[in-house]
Amino acid sequence: MERFEKLELIQRSLGIRHKLKVHESMKAPETHDELAIMLLAKWELEDELRAIEEVLTQSRLENVVLKRKQVEKDYSVGSGAAKERAAKAKAKK
Repeated sequence: MERFEKLELIQRSLGIRHKLKVHESMKAPETHDELAIMLLAKWELEDELRAIEEVLTQSRLENVVLKRKQVEKDYSVGSGAAKERAAKAKAKK
């Protein structure tokens, strides 16, 4: 997932969170019909928010896997890069 797509999803989730706070601050509906409409609208917002959060979570998990592979590659004991860093550290002392 591209950075701008993540940013759009985060912005959308912030907008939904705001709408949910507005729902919570509204006065209680007077009829069952109004209550049902309000609950359905709130549930749809919550479902969309949850879907966005799951997509972002999955993206972060994939990013962590990539970062971990890079770290393991860069800092593996037998790698040339690790030996080079160790030699530089000894030279500084």
